[in-house]
Parts: sequence; structure tokens; C-alpha cells
Amino acid sequence: MTTQWFSAWKQPSGALGERLRPGRDAHVWRIPLARVLAPGSAEVYGLLGALSEDELRRAAAITVDDERARFLASHVALRDILASYTGTAPSALRFTRDGDRPALAGETGIEFSLSRSGELALVAVTSAVRVGVDVEEVREVDHDGLAARTLRPEEAAAVREPLTFFRYWTCKEAYLKVDGTGLAGLPGPSFTLTGGDVVFDDRPEWTITELDAGAGHAAALAVPARPVTVRAFDWLPGRQRAAGEHRKGGVK
Repeated sequence: MTTQWFSAWKQPSGALGERLRPGRDAHVWRIPLARVLAPGSAEVYGLLGALSEDELRRAAAITVDDERARFLASHVALRDILASYTGTAPSALRFTRDGDRPALAGETGIEFSLSRSGELALVAVTSAVRVGVDVEEVREVDHDGLAARTLRPEEAAAVREPLTFFRYWTCKEAYLKVDGTGLAGLPGPSFTLTGGDVVFDDRPEWTITELDAGAGHAAALAVPARPVTVRAFDWLPGRQRAAGEHRKGGVK
């Protein structure tokens, strides 16, 4: 299955959230990081005030200016997206840890995953079921060496160029984000790439979907449930919000 991207902001407020069926839907938001904090985007710059002291402290520790800006942009978008599903103002959202996974504090029912690479970030949102997402900018790497160290032998044998390695890597990383084991869990389960839903050898209850995030990127979504409908949307900065637009009721 090839994921199609839609502009969520063309729809009425809450329309997406109302179709987020618990355990059955996954929404993926694509975030163009270079546009988020672009000059003149007053609304988005205002959202910087919603970030927590911890987020600002982590940003301040990043010494590369462009990387710091991407971190801030991804967290601004994350808060705005989650606010739309929870009915909570972006600044009121609180985060905690569920083992090795970031999670929303409180009984929201919303699960999320954030990944960024280069100028692109993805945020995946589900209800009542864990989710993992990963995106990687395809770049020149020692794909043979990395495949030998991180993939199963039969998977490593299929790697001929960086793109194939990153396709495997994003599927593995998305799975491990849900599983909570982190990179210590590599090489993870065995599966076959298909260009859509990957084929598992021994985990039929899972859905891992390769996402078409755009040229130059590999991406994947993992959910420990089947069947799952994946819908993907662009998060567009600079949209003017009406007062009180963040409202509860985004989960059906």
C-alpha cells in the first residue's frame, strides 16, 4: 500500500480526530521543518511559548544552529498536532515516559511517535494502541557494513544501495519504538519489504507500513494491531486558528 498525503487544514476543525478509531486508525503528519520557523510565521513563533522548560533546555544544549531550529520546529508541530486530538491547549500538554517511550501524561487515550531526519519530521497518532514511526533522509553511508551489523543475514543480503538499507532500518526502528527495547532489540523480527505493508514471518498481529514520505526519504509506521487504516496529512504552518479551536472529542 502506498500512503497518500492530504492537506488536513482544508478540512473543518476536528474532522480528522473524529475518525481516529481506537486500535483501528493511525494518522501520520508530515512536517516540513524548514517552513515551520520560517520568517514571518508569527503564529508558529508564538507557539514556541508553549514549549516546556525541559524542551527549551534540550534545545539550548544543541550546538548546531540548524539542528536546534529543527528540534524546536518538530516540538512546536508535535504540541499543535496533539492539542487537536486531546482538546488541550499546546502549552498545557505534559509529557512523561512509558519505559523507554515518550507519552502524554494523564488519561488522554492518545498515543504518539515523533521522528525527524534532515528537513522532515513525522508525527504518528493513534488511540488506545501503541505506535512507532521513523523517517530517514536517504544519504550515502556504508550500507553493507551497517546492514551486516544491524539486519538479519537474509535481509543484509538484499541490501544493494543506501535506499534499501534505510527502508529496512525505518521498519526496524518503528517496530522497536513500539516494542520499547530501543536499538538493543536489533535485529528485531524477520520480515520482507513489499513497498506497502511488510510481510512478517512470525508476528501476524502487527502492521508495519512503508510510508511514501517524499523523494529522498524512507519512512515506516508500526502498530501492534491489524487491520489498521493509515491516513497521512501535511501539517501546514501559519494557519490562523479560531478561538477555542482546540477542543476535546477527537477520538471516536
